[in-house]
Amino acid sequence: MAHCTKTADAEDETAASVGSAERDTLTLDYLVTIIGFGLCRAWIVFCLGVPLVAGARSSFSWLYLASGAVSALAVSLVARRRNAKRDESVRSVLVRLTPAALIASGVVIPAGLWMESAPLIVLGLVAGGAGAGLLQVLWGERFARHPSPFVTLASAAAAIVTALVAGMSSDHTSFIGFAIIPLLSFGLLALEENRENATPSKSSADGSDVGDGESALSAGRRRAGESDSDANEDGQRGPNGFGVGKLMLSIMTFSLLCRLFDATPVRDDPFAFLGGSAIFALIAAGSAFLVIAAKFRDRFNATLTYRLSLPIMVAGFVAIALFFDTHAALSILLINVGYELFDILTWVLFADASRRRGENALRIFGLGVAFMFAGMALGTMTGDVLDTMVASGDVQITVVSMMATLSLVTTAFMVLPEGVVSQLSETMRTSRRERGGEESETQGDETPPPPVADAGGGRLEQHCATVAHDFGLTPRESEVIVLLAYGRTLSIIARDLQIAKGTARTHIENIYRKLDVHKQQELIDLVETYE
Repeated sequence: MAHCTKTADAEDETAASVGSAERDTLTLDYLVTIIGFGLCRAWIVFCLGVPLVAGARSSFSWLYLASGAVSALAVSLVARRRNAKRDESVRSVLVRLTPAALIASGVVIPAGLWMESAPLIVLGLVAGGAGAGLLQVLWGERFARHPSPFVTLASAAAAIVTALVAGMSSDHTSFIGFAIIPLLSFGLLALEENRENATPSKSSADGSDVGDGESALSAGRRRAGESDSDANEDGQRGPNGFGVGKLMLSIMTFSLLCRLFDATPVRDDPFAFLGGSAIFALIAAGSAFLVIAAKFRDRFNATLTYRLSLPIMVAGFVAIALFFDTHAALSILLINVGYELFDILTWVLFADASRRRGENALRIFGLGVAFMFAGMALGTMTGDVLDTMVASGDVQITVVSMMATLSLVTTAFMVLPEGVVSQLSETMRTSRRERGGEESETQGDETPPPPVADAGGGRLEQHCATVAHDFGLTPRESEVIVLLAYGRTLSIIARDLQIAKGTARTHIENIYRKLDVHKQQELIDLVETYE
């Protein structure tokens, strides 16, 4: 009896220390991700302002955006087929190419501005666009490794960081921004990668005995009677795959419509001290997103933000048609706030889609960044043409704003209705599942563990439920043992249960101790033969 009490006390102390370390790790993850991703997007703002710094009459920033779209699309095509070794090779190539492109643009763009050489500036923008596409895809892949609440808060806070950094720019500080800021962003990305790789793991806990070069997901599917080809086919042809395609088309349309009025001159901008209405919109949208996430918490739904973004953008277009001569800054502010709300939401939806569909995050974010940059490039070119036509009197600004409103409404109702957004989002369900798991754990032994599988569950899940009950596993351990029985590795278990690797490792070690097994294959054999 005394030995059991000491064991329980030791487990409580271990859990407390793990919880404290997990909080510290999560805080550092938030800070690194928010600052790093915010710097990445602030650098993009700097590069898009290069024609203004150079005094060019016609913008050629569309070359920067087109280059970014091509590089991101290339990543998506290369990472189309999910394979552990191939994914690692693709990521290794990206890690080498990205800083090379960043350094090239950081040297060539300032040199071109100093020498007033348009060819050098164009060359630097093309290199910088390629680097921007790759860097955003890599940050997106980092997002996909975190739960939805993390992505929701980090992407919104990063928008505020982007605005603060971009708002401090000037003709002088922008030179520093071209070279230093993108490398700082990549350095923080590398720091996050090294911190994750430095986490110690044990072969008995991480499931390395499943097979060399074989993903745990594939092993689990094989035990469940499902092949990788079947899963991939379902992922490509199912409703979620169709929804992701609609999301890509929508972000391209939203980006085009937002950039449509960038070339329009704005006089007497009250937010000029922050860099203009478009920059202040980042602060407004990021703050609103954070307030919504904090206010609703477990009831947070992606469709709520989607409902807000649409009328705000429509209000901006209507304001352009009615009050552009007197309230141009307000019109641009409303359009950009609506767009930024949707832009932040897309990063959450991309991360959710890549996790739930078992897709390669590089492919999902590669497509997302490619469509976003393509829309921005088309919007920039179209806006330059329309601005010239409006100035000459060939086209009325009212007609342009009404056409933009019609395009936005058509996209909202025909391409991406709220039902598709609801299907794509897993944020609310994830939050509730996590809270329910935490509450059930705090109840301890007073409440019997819930059944792991429902009435329609498979034989393996039923065996896991019986083992969990007979050996006194906690509710969370009852979930972990199912994943272990399907051959999931430590990383996959931590991702699927939305917990830190250290916490997952502690649960696995406790399960091994209670079942008196020493490696994953022994646990699988025990579960499969247990009656």
